[in-house]
Amino acid sequence: MKTINFLIQAFGFLNTDDFYKSTFGAISLKAIKWSCFLAVFELFLKEYLGLDLIVFFAFVLLIIAEYITGIKAARKQGKRFESRKAGRMIFKICIYLFVIFLLFSFSKAISVPEIAGLEINPFSWLYYTVFFAIVFQLFVSYLENLGTLGYKESKTIVGIILRKYNEKFEFDGKKRDTGIE
Repeated sequence: MKTINFLIQAFGFLNTDDFYKSTFGAISLKAIKWSCFLAVFELFLKEYLGLDLIVFFAFVLLIIAEYITGIKAARKQGKRFESRKAGRMIFKICIYLFVIFLLFSFSKAISVPEIAGLEINPFSWLYYTVFFAIVFQLFVSYLENLGTLGYKESKTIVGIILRKYNEKFEFDGKKRDTGIE
């Protein structure tokens, strides 16, 4: 601290407090710390997950909303809350983030030769597809929970989604015979 004060005094400030007040004025030290934390966190998200802070924040909000509505829907159906379900949710989030991290790392690290002037990176495509699939699955689950809680609109939306996508995928675990093999 003596060295820092010596350097600051060399520039004409009395001490670190005088430097802080002169440089940042009305901005609180707490605001500066939070700004630095958010900047480093966003850099981490962008560098290792390929996500902006806002996208990550929306992703986390969707996970939390799906979890809370899932608890409320279970209560409405007369099921008790089990603490191990919280562990399952945390484990799922970790797996989601790990898969997103791996795919983003592959999409950045592996260079793909250009074909007809276009760089077609299958790992980049896979990254976006998997991220979309995770968000889509969470959103459908959230809407199903809302439907269980009595929101009729969400049941209608889920019905449309499941009819549309269950032709090719099995989102609700019910295989439908589409006549296509």
